[in-house]
Amino acid sequence: MSAQEKTVFEFIERVDSHALIDDLLDDLLRVVGDYGFQHMIYTGLPVGNNAIDPLVKTNRFPQAWWDRYVEHDYAGMDGVCQQVYSTMSPFAWNEVEQRFAEREGASQVAGEAAEHGLVDGYIVPVFSRDEWLSAISFGAATELRLSPRERGALNLMAVYTSSTIERRQQRQPTRGKLSSREREVLLWISAGKSCWDVSVILGISEQTVRFHTAQIRTKFNASNTTHAVARALQQGEISLGQLAESLGDMH
Repeated sequence: MSAQEKTVFEFIERVDSHALIDDLLDDLLRVVGDYGFQHMIYTGLPVGNNAIDPLVKTNRFPQAWWDRYVEHDYAGMDGVCQQVYSTMSPFAWNEVEQRFAEREGASQVAGEAAEHGLVDGYIVPVFSRDEWLSAISFGAATELRLSPRERGALNLMAVYTSSTIERRQQRQPTRGKLSSREREVLLWISAGKSCWDVSVILGISEQTVRFHTAQIRTKFNASNTTHAVARALQQGEISLGQLAESLGDMH
């Protein structure tokens, strides 16, 4: 067994020993760093015209790139993302089939990703109890040539990592229990305010507002903000009186 393979099995042996998911991800990134990767994301994949940001479980991609990816809804054009829908087999980003690579906007997405330090990568479809299809994707600043052994190691680590995260989230569900800031954001959004409006009202950045709305949708497993409001009311996270006050403040 090579030193690199030994490191992989040592990682697998300690996946359950991490008290926090963030610690597990830090450990994973250290190990996959030996394969040339610096970034990763674990996310569900959207169906139809739905957005991807509420489906993200963990994100270690460059924030500036992810903000742009979400803002412009690049999942619908991204050749890597689109190929996952047609196969459950892991693949390198540079192996995207021509039919996906030549779709409108695909080359633009790949080019902008490279500008943000994501030149190449490797994506592993994984099981998720919440989404119909999920994947862990690793990103690298240079083009890579992975051997079959290296691919097998990445597949193994991705599966163990996703399984551990799924078990943790099942034991400690994140749905419901809005923070005070999330509650404020949800009430203002439900009153018809835009993300920019809310950022001005609360004195925070527009991107922070977008982050909070994504977190809210995730907590309630909601497809959109209206759905999240309904579930928040059902679970007592907000009240009709609070909604009425928000609407009243608009006048």
